[in-house]
Amino acid sequence: MISNETDWRARLPEELCADVVPVLWSESFHDDGVPASKWRGYGADGALCWYRHSFMLWEECFDEDDLPFQRQAGGESLEAWRCRDGSWLRRLVRTQGEGICGHRIQDGGYERVSARDVPRL
Repeated sequence: MISNETDWRARLPEELCADVVPVLWSESFHDDGVPASKWRGYGADGALCWYRHSFMLWEECFDEDDLPFQRQAGGESLEAWRCRDGSWLRRLVRTQGEGICGHRIQDGGYERVSARDVPRL
């Protein structure tokens, strides 16, 4: 488990740290009602160089006694770092429903993409 959600390097492999623009300051936004969070980090030039969002979706269900409860229906975690060459390094992880076998996780791994492939810039 990651202890510091605001650390822009926490989920970045060490061998890739030299390729990305370092964050000098960051801001965060949280909505406990969803729950959802967004982090944005800025470099020495004042431009965005780190972006992260995370949210969970919940659904209302009923147990065998018709008592209501909530279970996680899905979620998403996206993190992106601006590279020194202008491209972005992105990792997208999605979780879908519980199902019979538990949560299904789709991890896109680390991939180089253009700025247009990083949402909410």
